[in-house]
Amino acid sequence: MIQQIAAFVLRGEQWVFRAGRDDFSAARAQAASCELFAEDDEDEQIDDELCSCYNCAYRRWLADSFHCTKR
Repeated sequence: MIQQIAAFVLRGEQWVFRAGRDDFSAARAQAASCELFAEDDEDEQIDDELCSCYNCAYRRWLADSFHCTKR
């Protein structure tokens, strides 16, 4: 069974970002509304906009997206 919460979908035990690795607009919008966002180390950031799921300390990369370790 696959559950969904906003921009994430539950795959197994991981909440995976539905927009993938290249949707900077969606990653920024999601991070702006996330109370759990925490800035990752600067050398781990890939988005020029700081508040982005792609720059979050709680994201772990997957082949086609990332999963959130705080969801």
